[in-house]
Parts: sequence; C-alpha cells; structure tokens
Amino acid sequence: MIRRVSAACPACADPPYHPPVPPAPASSRLLFRRRHRLSLDRDYQAAFGAKVRKSSGPITIFARPNGLPHPRLGLSVGKRVGNAVERNAVKRRIREAFRLNLPALVADAEPGNLDFVVTVRPHSPIEFTEYQRHFLAAADALTREWQRRHRRAPDAGADQP
Repeated sequence: MIRRVSAACPACADPPYHPPVPPAPASSRLLFRRRHRLSLDRDYQAAFGAKVRKSSGPITIFARPNGLPHPRLGLSVGKRVGNAVERNAVKRRIREAFRLNLPALVADAEPGNLDFVVTVRPHSPIEFTEYQRHFLAAADALTREWQRRHRRAPDAGADQP
C-alpha cells in the first residue's frame, strides 16, 4: 500500500523526493493547438463557399485547401442536434477524432492541407469510434477530391501559344 506524504519526514529536514516525470517527445504528442482551429468567419465562409463536401453518417464536412503546413478544424453544431450538453459532447468527440488522426490528415501532396468545417445533423447518440470512423471516411474522400481537382486544373505556368 502506498502512503501519501503531505509534509516532510519528521526525522529529516528534506521534503519527500518525487522523481520528475520526463515529458513525452514532441513528435509523439498529439495536441489540438490554437493553430489547428478555424476561428474567423471568413475561413468558415471560404470552406462553405468552395462547395466541396462529403457526408458520412450524421456529419457533413466541407473542405478547402488552406496553404498552411497543417490542417485546421471548424465545428458547426446547431441547436437541432440537442441541448448544450449534447452539442458539446458531439463537438468534443469530433475534435478528439481530428486530434488523434492529425498525422494522417497532414497532406504530403498537392494541393496541400485542408480546412475542414464539420456540420452535424440531428441523430441519436453514437460512440466515439463511430464519430471517428465517419470523420475519417469523409476527410479521406475530401482529400482525394481536392487532389483530383488539382490534377485536372490546367497548369498556370505552361506556355500558351
């Protein structure tokens, strides 16, 4: 049994020793930082305006290239989904699905990384793994769609007669 020591040992003047816990290496830490969030209305409007969307289950994701070295996530969960507790639970689960799969979402090919705006339709509660599966399916389809569009776009630097 481990006993908690709240003060220094009465026999000595030294406080109890607790070895420091080394931080995890930066490459293995999966964080959802401020730079991974969409926060400006113009970013949301640009994603909606690109008119490229994919649906999977109760979620629809709009996306557009962002020209940044990382993808970003925006959430739009309306009141029809449920009360504030239910809406926040849905947002937490989708945010966690994004965070855990961030390395897989970083694009290594053109057109680069995407801004994802997730909208949610009213539905009965589902498990986190289902949200993760739906998010990844839609995000993968959007990445393929933008790569296809980029391949089909005429080269801007090609010589024109």
